[in-house]
Amino acid sequence: MRTKYKFPQIILVLILVSACEVTDFDPTHLLDGSNAFQDMNNVEQHLTGVYSAFRGGAYYGSTYGVQADMMADDVYETLESLGNFRTVTDWTYVANDGIVAGAWIVPYAVISDANLVLVNLERFQESAVGQKARIRGQALAIRALAHFDLMRFFAQSYDRNSNELGIPIRLDNSIATPTRNTVREVYDQIYSDLAEAKTLLTGTLDIAINTASDRTRIDASVVDAIQARVALYAKDYPTAIASATNVIANSGLGLASRADFPNIWRQNAVANEVIWAVKYLPGQGQPGGNIYFSVNNRLSFQPAPELVALYDVVNDVRYGSYISTTLTSPTGRNGQVVPVKYLGINGLTDGNVDFKVFRVAEMYLIRAEARAFSNQDADALADLNALRAARINGYVSVVLAGDPLKDAIANERRKELFIEGHRWFDIKRAGGDVVRGSACGAPATACNLPSTSFRWVWPIPQGELDANIAIRAQQNPGYN
Repeated sequence: MRTKYKFPQIILVLILVSACEVTDFDPTHLLDGSNAFQDMNNVEQHLTGVYSAFRGGAYYGSTYGVQADMMADDVYETLESLGNFRTVTDWTYVANDGIVAGAWIVPYAVISDANLVLVNLERFQESAVGQKARIRGQALAIRALAHFDLMRFFAQSYDRNSNELGIPIRLDNSIATPTRNTVREVYDQIYSDLAEAKTLLTGTLDIAINTASDRTRIDASVVDAIQARVALYAKDYPTAIASATNVIANSGLGLASRADFPNIWRQNAVANEVIWAVKYLPGQGQPGGNIYFSVNNRLSFQPAPELVALYDVVNDVRYGSYISTTLTSPTGRNGQVVPVKYLGINGLTDGNVDFKVFRVAEMYLIRAEARAFSNQDADALADLNALRAARINGYVSVVLAGDPLKDAIANERRKELFIEGHRWFDIKRAGGDVVRGSACGAPATACNLPSTSFRWVWPIPQGELDANIAIRAQQNPGYN
């Protein structure tokens, strides 16, 4: 049972009470986990389980991953689509939409599990020096990231000091009916959790968390990456610049060479550029399967011509790593433009690859954007040219400033972060419109979403409104 839905929890408690009266049974899975955890190893095992939740379809497996591109303008729906995401891709979602509910429930479940780790951590002695700091730091960072991700869909503003409604902050697993905190209050908590996590995870502890070939845990560099992204959304540009710089300068990671870049999108080939990835093993799904599901050869969404036109098709290593026009038998796709970013090491037979949540390239783009909006055009341009030089064979640096520079950085984000879950939020951050291009048409029923639409903020799910009386008057505008 999770902390957000009060009524099911009450039912569970009544069942347990009845059981105790009849059999004198001592329940082993109370919300505080006091009987479920026997030692520090149990706590660490639970932390491992928290990480597994990120790969679910309601988290980076779809909703917070490729679906955020499906909702925007970089891909268009084909007639092969089963229409499973039509309510979100056509922006017709309502409070009782299952996808919307999942996007709320699963991150709060992650928060609940992180809180369970934090509260039980102090009950046991650590078995090695630094174990508690390492576990606590990861749990705090996970809690901060999940709160931030919820804000991306459900908050009414991204501004750092906004007093508009954000989401409820959950710092324990008590049965409660919380109201929505302001955006500013949520940011305050996120910043606080990340600051403590960075302190705990800084230093030699990093060695025990990730290796050069497996970066699927949160270490100090991941915390910096989370902070950089959070600060960019918040328009806290000094923090965004500082945090991105920490990753670029101090993580030991860098932009992959053009020879190594395709390996980022192959299972067990992390390359030098990945800051944090969500692990997918064979049989655990294909992160990009809702775009192109290679096992069944179903192409549900194709790259938009307007996106393809941004690439230097011949010289840009990203084009061939992300998109193919040469898939042949047994796919029968020869000549079609197909997204191949998530096919993995086994390619067409059983596509499987880790989902890359943070990469060094994003840090260059975050720093470039933050610098451009801080009147640091020369430094912003240097970041843009550095990224392009790493990706495009024979690239010649350009000279840009002002709005043309900002536009170039935005377009570079489109090219670099294609179907990694950013495009919808980037348009929302910029206050722009979704304008789907020439390929938009059936089966899609909508091709444009103006910036003035209330649909840019998702509704609080009906299940939450039913269970939590305190939040019923705080539904987002347009959904009452």
